[in-house]
Amino acid sequence: MKIYRKISVLAIAALVAATGFIGCSEDSLDTNQYGKSGVNILSFGPMPITRGETMRLTGTQLNNVRQVLFPEGNQKITPATTYIPGEFSLKGNEEMTVTIPDQCVPGKLRLVTSNGDTIVSASNITFAEEIKVTSFSPASIHPGDIVTIKGEYVWNIGQVVFFDHVVVEAENFLKNTRNEIQLRVPMEAKSGEIAYNNGTDGADNVAIGQLSVDAPTATGVSNANPEFGEVITITGVNLDLVTKLDFPAVENVDFMVAEDGNSIKVTVPNNTVSGKIVMTSAADLTTSVDVTLPLATVTSTSPVKDVKAGQTITIKGDKLDRITHLILPAVDAIWTDFTKSANQINFVVPEGMGDGKVILVQHENYSVESDKISMYSEAPETTIWSGNFYIGNWNAGMQDLAWGGYDWSTAKPGQVLTVYLTPDMSEGWSQIRVGNGSWAPLPGTSDVNPLTAEDTKFSVTLTQAMIDEMVNNGGLVICGAFFTIHKITLSILETTIWSGSFALGSWAAGMQELAWGGYNWATVSAGTTLKLYYEVDASVGYINIRFGNGSWVALPSTQGWGSDGNASPDPSETSIKTVLTDADMNELINNGGLVICGAGIICKKVVLL
Repeated sequence: MKIYRKISVLAIAALVAATGFIGCSEDSLDTNQYGKSGVNILSFGPMPITRGETMRLTGTQLNNVRQVLFPEGNQKITPATTYIPGEFSLKGNEEMTVTIPDQCVPGKLRLVTSNGDTIVSASNITFAEEIKVTSFSPASIHPGDIVTIKGEYVWNIGQVVFFDHVVVEAENFLKNTRNEIQLRVPMEAKSGEIAYNNGTDGADNVAIGQLSVDAPTATGVSNANPEFGEVITITGVNLDLVTKLDFPAVENVDFMVAEDGNSIKVTVPNNTVSGKIVMTSAADLTTSVDVTLPLATVTSTSPVKDVKAGQTITIKGDKLDRITHLILPAVDAIWTDFTKSANQINFVVPEGMGDGKVILVQHENYSVESDKISMYSEAPETTIWSGNFYIGNWNAGMQDLAWGGYDWSTAKPGQVLTVYLTPDMSEGWSQIRVGNGSWAPLPGTSDVNPLTAEDTKFSVTLTQAMIDEMVNNGGLVICGAFFTIHKITLSILETTIWSGSFALGSWAAGMQELAWGGYNWATVSAGTTLKLYYEVDASVGYINIRFGNGSWVALPSTQGWGSDGNASPDPSETSIKTVLTDADMNELINNGGLVICGAGIICKKVVLL
């Protein structure tokens, strides 16, 4: 037989073996053991011993002991544990002798006190008769069923040890006689070696054979492409051993096992994803089946370049009717204002949306992303860094705007941070991250952002959380792989005082919504920039633009634009501006406000910055 060492749980095992006595008190190393209160077992022995012999037991207040009980053999198959009393003789309050009953089996010694309390020994009683195992059956078994071990003096077995240190103590045996023991196979048992020992600390485990223990095995599923909320049936064998069932992203799902153990019924959670349904037994053995759930996918996004507020973005794909909400770049609110069908989602771009990908959320554990969207920006910007800084494969970070290189406390929420760059696609890929001084991504930004060969810039609309992060944690570091930075800018925030669509025709009308009380110009200071955004009206054939007072007289600062202050910009231009002077403010405040007149343009927006 194969013999291997059982791990000792007491550091004093060597001392016990040398003396033949077993210390049983929890504080048996106390230098004043006999000063304890109440009845205590300090030691007994010699061990191992032969039935019918007398052993010596030491302790405290043993005069209060009414019975000495030993684990009893020939136990019935019952949850109860029975004991047999042994004859004892007191040798004073601290010592007694006890005769070992013939039907005693390995286990804990118990002292019953005069007031009915039971004192249990820390160690087992063991016997000198040599254990000889001749057979065990069955060789293949289901957890929870009974295994029988036969031989000579098998009632001296203190523990039966299954593979991977799963132990059944002698006191939990269902039957325990000289020639036969029976025990229930623990649910935690696995296939492998079955062994025994005599129950003493540091005892050798003696292998008696290989035991095949049933394990759960899933063989199929009623529907491998189920709908959310659908009840599916998993088939297999020994599925009654399953104690835990996990769907992808959803653990501990309730399930029902058939009486024959060959199938499990379970409802598909509404927040799972495609993957493996994993079933686990008490022995920590797993089996699984694959399922594919109806999850949304994205195939295209349009438009993606120079997108403006008010435009409609179309995202195409499959199962998009299952999308519950969108997360738009730089938009804090959950976005639900969209239309959807199985193959398409449409939404109107709101003011304030930034560059990035739209996240389409199906449920809490699954979402997909659109292609990267770049917003059109008419806002002026100021350059905060320029040069040529090459970043290889995450080998360097551009830190000129970190650790005091720029005062980020001057930045404002809503400003657009833009990195102008040229991707190096020689390796077939390029990536960028905007991070704090420790290279961690700024709040609300992705850890890694792919770049394409067509990208010339990467923009982020600053939030207060981003600004706080840069102020408190080292500023801005741009890092990534395979691109060159040329310039970094911050947009200049504008205040829109009018927007709409007003065609000037050919001096046929003046845009007077900001004149004659339409706007309180007294709130504006000299030095403020007044800017008009417009579209060219090609049907007129020429362009004139005048910023005038309420009587259409050109503002003083624009007199140099042309005759009578009439500008004639190139048709490629889409905006014109002037810095307001004290003289301009006098006209706007005291002479009727602002009238924009001229020809060949459609006024779209007037801003102050």
